[in-house]
Amino acid sequence: MLQRPVLVFTLPFALLCACGDDSRGGSGGLSASAGVTSVTSATSVTTASGSSGGGDMSASASASEGGQSASASETGDPTTSGGPSGGTGGGGTTGPVDPSTTTTGPVTTAGNTTTSGDNTTGDCAAITEMAMNKKQPADIIFVIDDSGSMSTEIASVAANMNSFSTKIINSGIDVHVVMISSYPADDGICVDPPLGSGGCPVKDNNPPKFTHVNSKVGSNDALQKVLDHYPDYKALLRADSSKHVVVVTDDNSDLSAAAFDAAFKALDPSLAAYKLHAICGAKDSGDILWCAQNAICCAFTAKAGKVYMDLINKTGGEWGDLCLQNFTPVFDVLSTEVIQNASLACEWVIPDPMGDDPIDFAKVNVDFDDGMNVQAIGKVESAAACVNVSDGWYYDDPIKPTKILVCPQTCAKIQGVPNAKINIKFGCETIIAQ
Repeated sequence: MLQRPVLVFTLPFALLCACGDDSRGGSGGLSASAGVTSVTSATSVTTASGSSGGGDMSASASASEGGQSASASETGDPTTSGGPSGGTGGGGTTGPVDPSTTTTGPVTTAGNTTTSGDNTTGDCAAITEMAMNKKQPADIIFVIDDSGSMSTEIASVAANMNSFSTKIINSGIDVHVVMISSYPADDGICVDPPLGSGGCPVKDNNPPKFTHVNSKVGSNDALQKVLDHYPDYKALLRADSSKHVVVVTDDNSDLSAAAFDAAFKALDPSLAAYKLHAICGAKDSGDILWCAQNAICCAFTAKAGKVYMDLINKTGGEWGDLCLQNFTPVFDVLSTEVIQNASLACEWVIPDPMGDDPIDFAKVNVDFDDGMNVQAIGKVESAAACVNVSDGWYYDDPIKPTKILVCPQTCAKIQGVPNAKINIKFGCETIIAQ
């Protein structure tokens, strides 16, 4: 009997033939290959053909923006037994795939087994879909010293918040901004739309894009405020995001760099790679020569931000010179830092099944291809179980999955490999991480 064509998506994100019987027909499952990407629209077609016993079989598929069609013809005896793999109907040798239309690594399907091999597939057609890489989201925590000496600096921060966030958003990065400071009635700050909600001077909360934690920040407790208010903003921090802390102050911190660094990282494992940036003074009245040469700047620098400078050096952050007062160049540097250091996100949307047959989510597997070797990644039940394995992946929702995500340690491995690919395969019993 003519085998039903199986649709295959290729990328940067692509589905290829895989092993195992599934509910969508044929002996092959599907696999998806991703250059760490998500799916968009179909753009090209790959056709494969194979032989079965004494008969010839061919399958072809085509796709356009308006729709898709597939046709097949068969000659010879349809009851002829399968090829060398044994069994009937679905086995046999495979024909070559046109390499000019194949954008993923080679896969060979024989009977109910899928293995990496030469550039061949089983009796299936491939529809190629190009996809854009999804950038890592960014979570940014601003803490603004709103003591009485900071009125000029606060005005400059408020004037730059929208251009700062807009530049990041326009780069394709999903950003959450948290601001810890009081409102203007208490010498604090209020952010106008589009980042803020439009309720200034008394309200600007606009979650999840912008969250204002209303708290008075003194001259020396900015870092302590970041720790104390973690329960107020932790729900806005995403496990796969880059993390940035930005301090604006004319003083130093009572909390040491080492103490803050240890306490902040201990709040959640996803904070381990945070970067701290600061707009602060590098010198103060203790440097007599500098003060003589920079009298104005010396006058509005209460203390050099030595703790912040230590944290900048420790985390690879950026320093903004408080003496400039016009913070536009500083915010440009900060936004560029966020954009340039955004890695690829370690999650992939599960493609909708073609036709009416649902995906069997108990028969999904994930392989990591670093360009030299292919490594099978086992499944864990949830993100919490990642600490018990060396590598793993999990569904965003175990009951109704829409995405596949990998554990943080696996994500770091993928992001460290140029042109890394993830193959998502449907049709074989899921491998469990050990």
